[in-house]
Amino acid sequence: MTAPTVQELLHDCAREVRSIMWDITALDGPALAAAWPAFAAAAGAALAAVPCLDPATRLLASRTQGPRSRPHRWGAVVGAQPDPHLVAAGRALGAVADLLVRHGAPPKSVEAARDADLAARRIAECLLIGSHAAAVGLQEHATRLRPARAGIAFEQPGVRLAVPGASLAQSRRLASELDTLQAHAAHYLARGPAGATARLAGHFVDPDLLPQALAAWEVTALRVLHASPPTVGDLVGLAHAEQALLVHTVVILDAAAETGVIDHDGFTAQIRPRLEDAHLAWGAVAASWPAQMSTQTPPVLLAVEASAHLRQALAQITRDGNGWATPTLIAQRVHPGDVAELLRGAAMSSLERAERFAELPSELARAGQLHAPARLLAAMELACHQRGTEPLGAVRTRDVANRRIVQIRPEQTTGATATARSLGRQLLSLTQALETLPLGRPTVAGVESGPGGRADVRRVRPAPPEPVVIQLAHQGCVRR
Repeated sequence: MTAPTVQELLHDCAREVRSIMWDITALDGPALAAAWPAFAAAAGAALAAVPCLDPATRLLASRTQGPRSRPHRWGAVVGAQPDPHLVAAGRALGAVADLLVRHGAPPKSVEAARDADLAARRIAECLLIGSHAAAVGLQEHATRLRPARAGIAFEQPGVRLAVPGASLAQSRRLASELDTLQAHAAHYLARGPAGATARLAGHFVDPDLLPQALAAWEVTALRVLHASPPTVGDLVGLAHAEQALLVHTVVILDAAAETGVIDHDGFTAQIRPRLEDAHLAWGAVAASWPAQMSTQTPPVLLAVEASAHLRQALAQITRDGNGWATPTLIAQRVHPGDVAELLRGAAMSSLERAERFAELPSELARAGQLHAPARLLAAMELACHQRGTEPLGAVRTRDVANRRIVQIRPEQTTGATATARSLGRQLLSLTQALETLPLGRPTVAGVESGPGGRADVRRVRPAPPEPVVIQLAHQGCVRR
């Protein structure tokens, strides 16, 4: 005899809990209350056994344990014969939990994640119907136990006495708790696709997305840097976007080193320190353009959109939920060698943008297009005195006292220019190191087997049989 599957057991459970409401007679509240703790425990165990639970499913599974303290999480033991339908449904859910514990595994494909999500939703539906039936039965039982009011004849042929564990107060309280659980289950079923399904669906990475985002970013950045004049907010946004690009570059090149696409020792000794130094240098450039500085042009939303698209394209490769993806997962999504080639070209073009950042402060100051509060310039001058460097230029005391917005003179932009030139030197060193990076022998990316022993090749790109030679996307445009 063939053992029932998870879907067949869930169909049996759904039929049992629905059959409670089919009878046109009054519901047996004490019987439902007596069978409820075991049914809720079985439903919670079945939910917890579903692979790759999202936070909403874990929360619903924890709510099935009951709202009260131990030992009786759902109230006192009810002295009644448990309802046979709810008992049968609990047994079916127990069998489902046993099957999932023994044979369940994290889904390797979108279809498998969708099946797991469907199983969790079927269990939640059974929990919703069971809690609704038990709550209605307890409310009817509490109505029968209500004493007669003075002056009103109260004679009902089916009046029952209180059952141990299901008195008037106990029935009302348990019915209220079941109504709360019913509302939680209804809210869970009304939500969208589960997080596991969405995450696995998002594991597919369009190979053309990152090249398009990088190309659009380079064009937009040059358009902003050569605008007349660019806004300070756009310049700071460009610097922060370059910082984010370097962070993702570290993650992707680290995955390439871990999978053997590039030489691991060469990356650790030469590339990673220079990437970290360039990251800090871009942060210093962003800090050299305080928010109080301004030009007369409005911000460009196109730069914000290009930065967001670039971050999204990089996050699809390097992020896994709220954390960084492992090197194995990155190698399954894209080929690290191809992405490393793109990022080398981005490093070269980043050097060009850094040189433009070094030209902008004095250029804007000579054109009289850069303004700042006098108090900000006075604070910058004080910082120069404290560091022992040459002051930026005298600021008139009356301008500071009257909180005036003054025009920045060329001699007051030497600090921002020096910071941008330091960034250029860091990026030049990084570019030269990338040109001489030793390459190792690539390892073949592991292909995970899917259900039935078939290899899941939809998200895995095989590694080439020979070492990857990475060329620079931009040929010798370094100004020395």
